[in-house]
Amino acid sequence: MNEAYVLLNVDYKQQKNIIEQAKKAPAVKTVKTVYGIYDILIVLESENMQDIKNTIDVHLHNIDGINNLTSLISVT
Repeated sequence: MNEAYVLLNVDYKQQKNIIEQAKKAPAVKTVKTVYGIYDILIVLESENMQDIKNTIDVHLHNIDGINNLTSLISVT
């Protein structure tokens, strides 16, 4: 199983909407609000790495209110 983590900096006023939209994206396993440098943590999981890439590139990058998106791909 392939796994990736996406860390978001978001516009606080749109945070709830961003979480709701992210939860609907394919390959998304978990969406959590976090404190610290980032505002939201998204965990993605799929048998196919291309599904994860498409979720990040097509679905998450198109959500309004995201100021910064950092992706981490698990290698173990």
